[in-house]
Amino acid sequence: MVSSNRSSTNIPKIYSYSRVSTLEQKKGSGVAMQINEGVLNKLSKEHNLPIARETYQDLGKSAYKGEHLKHELGVFLEAVKNGTVATGSILVVYSLDRLSRLEIGHAKQTYLDLTNNGVSVYAIVDNHLYRAHNAADDIIATITFERAHNESKNKSSRVRDAAKEGLKKWKATGEAQSSLGRVPFWIDQPTNKFNRNADGVRKAIELYLGGVGCLKIKQHLDEHYPYEAVRKKGRRTSRTDQWDFTAINQVFTKPSLIGEKHITVDGVKHKLENYYPALIDVQTFQKLKQVKKLKGGRATENPVNHLLKGLLKCGVCGGSMVLIDKGRGNSAINYVCTSAAKGNHPRENYSAQMLELVTLYLCRDQYLKQANNADEKAEQIARLQQSKEDLQVDLRELQNRYKKNGRVSYLDLIDHKESELEEVEAELTELQSFDSEQAFDVLANDVYTDEVMNNFNHADRHEIRQHLVSVIDDITIIRDVHQSKFTKIGTVNCITIAIKFRNGQTRFLVANPFRYLDDEKLYTPVAISSNNDQTDLAAQPNFHKNLLNKLQNADLLRKLYPSKGTFKWKDKTIYHGVVINLTIDEGQQIKAQKSRIKKDTESKLRTWMNLMPLDTNN
Repeated sequence: MVSSNRSSTNIPKIYSYSRVSTLEQKKGSGVAMQINEGVLNKLSKEHNLPIARETYQDLGKSAYKGEHLKHELGVFLEAVKNGTVATGSILVVYSLDRLSRLEIGHAKQTYLDLTNNGVSVYAIVDNHLYRAHNAADDIIATITFERAHNESKNKSSRVRDAAKEGLKKWKATGEAQSSLGRVPFWIDQPTNKFNRNADGVRKAIELYLGGVGCLKIKQHLDEHYPYEAVRKKGRRTSRTDQWDFTAINQVFTKPSLIGEKHITVDGVKHKLENYYPALIDVQTFQKLKQVKKLKGGRATENPVNHLLKGLLKCGVCGGSMVLIDKGRGNSAINYVCTSAAKGNHPRENYSAQMLELVTLYLCRDQYLKQANNADEKAEQIARLQQSKEDLQVDLRELQNRYKKNGRVSYLDLIDHKESELEEVEAELTELQSFDSEQAFDVLANDVYTDEVMNNFNHADRHEIRQHLVSVIDDITIIRDVHQSKFTKIGTVNCITIAIKFRNGQTRFLVANPFRYLDDEKLYTPVAISSNNDQTDLAAQPNFHKNLLNKLQNADLLRKLYPSKGTFKWKDKTIYHGVVINLTIDEGQQIKAQKSRIKKDTESKLRTWMNLMPLDTNN
């Protein structure tokens, strides 16, 4: 967990936040019109502040229901409160109502959480910078939030009344009603009949039941069943004939496949049977749900404990990593970025066993336990306890308000507050249940035995994972491509791993390009470093060498250089950071290459983690 103390290394920056309440606005110009580079560059010049690389977007999240506070805006607010976002920074939004459309008290709290922590808000539509403790700004903000809430409230009321009327008409006539919402993308809205996308959905169902994955289904449909955009208004994409991966992935459990429409009006759920023409029969729909459930995870009677589940992040996009088991043995069990799996950026596979071995070994670093701060943990628990108490008070107040006047709008707020409370209680239980110092003591032992490594159902994995989760915040992984004369294709992939611990320490493993010294000897300049300049990992006897030997003995060292080809390294002699039999010219070339790699690595990892310069000496 990030310390609440503001980092002295942080500098103020200009951040941007945009939000649209429906995913349809994302497809049009809803996001694009909110923030543009011209505005950011103008503010950067006026206030002499750099533009942050991070951008925050909430797509399809309602500010009237407070959904965005659970997602990107909530992440930014937390970064402001814990000091990751420095005082003096500016958050750029299209208008203040992008921050909130909740009732005035909740909306103003979001605004004050920013300004009272030293972050000003620039609204493009007003061309105005809102600052803390400014009476005029406070009045304008109050009026803006009140108007935004009333607009959303009135719109919600109109939609609700229209839905009630639509329900009456449907029950009387049996005809689809436009006031009950949009139709699925394989149905024509005016006629309530199948459109040309229906054939593609049928084919997707056939392939899915045959075991084909969603990405391959999308590729097949794009080639053989061009998508027909059914909502062309506002849709500005370069390819409107391509299928959306997320839509395909979600379609297999939609009750609209069997003609049902599910709708909630005034908190009451309605199931409208035979509302649409049925695309498949009920039996096929049940098969789909069973396959979907099986693909979502293995049977509970044979539990699999993925040690790093929920901890891994993609270094390309920051997204979460998921484990993929192709069923071809442990060597084919890899972590993959969820965004890459959807085709948003190149897909890279990372060996699960290699990542587990590296992570557990770096947890054995003796300096980590010394750096553990009991006072910081006590402060974290106290802060969470206070948050829990505040949320309980807020929840009771909302419940009492709902009992008093019965307004349905309070139900969404109560649901949101209950979710927040559950998250805080879970984190509090985790911190109270596991002593981080004790966890480091356990992890300092050789717990990653061959049995644990090769058996993903091993009984010890559950306890090991609990200890890992109690001391690790996240693990970021990325793959770089370097030129190499030692591979057939002329390049080599190199992995960098950054493990951020809850006590503020960070460990890095950086694989630099290997080289063959001769037919039997291999040089692997893999570096281990830390964000703490007082921590000298190289001073620990054989710490670096032992890790690489473990990787080599398990035939996992090659996984630090993932390639479609096969590196037959099992029987080679490995040299770790030692170059032998080199001419003077060759030695100078290696030295220059290492210098370049060190500079590139420092720049890259500072960008990711906002950390101090690294020591990447081998």
